[in-house]
Amino acid sequence: MTEPHKPFHPPIAVRRTRLADTVLVRLEAEKRALATPYVIFQIMREIFRAEDRRRLFLRDLTPTVAGLRRLMDNLMDTRAIAPDRDYRRGVRRVISVGEVSAEEACALANPFGYISHLSAMQHWALTNRRPEALYLTMPAADAVRSLIDARMAADYGTPFAALPPDQAVKLQFIHHPKMVRGREISVYETKRPGRWLHVRGSHARLATIGQTFVDTLEQPQRCGGMAHVLDVWRAHAALYREEIIVAVLEFATPIGKIRAGYLLDEMLGLGSDSRIQDWVRFAQRGSSRVLDPTRRFSAEHSEKWMLSINV
Repeated sequence: MTEPHKPFHPPIAVRRTRLADTVLVRLEAEKRALATPYVIFQIMREIFRAEDRRRLFLRDLTPTVAGLRRLMDNLMDTRAIAPDRDYRRGVRRVISVGEVSAEEACALANPFGYISHLSAMQHWALTNRRPEALYLTMPAADAVRSLIDARMAADYGTPFAALPPDQAVKLQFIHHPKMVRGREISVYETKRPGRWLHVRGSHARLATIGQTFVDTLEQPQRCGGMAHVLDVWRAHAALYREEIIVAVLEFATPIGKIRAGYLLDEMLGLGSDSRIQDWVRFAQRGSSRVLDPTRRFSAEHSEKWMLSINV
């Protein structure tokens, strides 16, 4: 016996809420191709402060964690956002915003860290080499906690621990996968991140020109090798001498100051500035310091800077 025919009722389409529409407009206006729940919650907070409650049919007096979940579900159900193919958990792709580069995707997924080393050298036109990997500098694990706390305190206007649990979303540190947008990611972790700036018209963050020169001396192996670094300094250091001096003073380690002093003073003849000459105090007689940290000690040395010139 055949079963009686049952009429087909198509599923009722989910409609995007007015709040979700407003959040999506903000994401699009800011060209955020990727967004985390924390970022979306901060946008919610701005909307609750500035928008007409009646127009948006807002039931809650303030944004809540439960309200964020409902909003995220609505954005997912209406195909406004989806899990990002590279980051998966914790990061959502904003469908209506166009595809972005690995540099921008990394910056949007994690508010800390910046493009550095050979990738930064390429951005600043210091090298004609095109690195296959994207070189990033990120805070080390033991430095992350204080950075997150400071960022949340700035965004919320009060320490996170003082906020009601149902009215605050915690900023999560998103680790970059090995590949983003088809490009290998090479991360250098440090307790003392340097200075960076935003790339114009982008969310990407880039080491400053001075910081980039400092990095060539601290990790030359991530900058094409010391021989290439010397070529870069010969070609460009005179133009950026002031930026280099300021960055070395603020961020270079003692060995970084010695290497910078030797290059500017003895190799390039640009050492007349008293700030450069002051770095001589970091020289150590009888030490085994070398110009290239990847090569063996050489008998050829700088007497003044007490540095083995092993390149």
